[in-house]
Amino acid sequence: MKTLTALALLIVAATFSQHSAASSEQLYAKGQVLSQQCLGCHGEFGIAPVATNPNLAGQNKEYLQYALKAYRDGKRKGGFAFIMQANASALSDQDIEALAVFFSSQSGKQAAAQQ
Repeated sequence: MKTLTALALLIVAATFSQHSAASSEQLYAKGQVLSQQCLGCHGEFGIAPVATNPNLAGQNKEYLQYALKAYRDGKRKGGFAFIMQANASALSDQDIEALAVFFSSQSGKQAAAQQ
């Protein structure tokens, strides 16, 4: 009985693992498409062309999700928040996750400078 339970757990884990990998790839692709609306201020791969704009490349995924949700929900204020609020207002939770997956996967500015 213990062998059957262990085998069942392995099958479930393997299935979940494969599903997660596919989901990550799909989220990355969706984030790449959605990121086109960000490139004017944050650069094509998240390295801002203007020093006063934040770099998104290599940023922590959870932080990006938190920040985008806060802009979308009108909880983040100050600076240029009004621009981000307008841009984030139509994003779903999945859109935000996809953008966070994409930008967190990019090489940060330090890595780009070394290449």
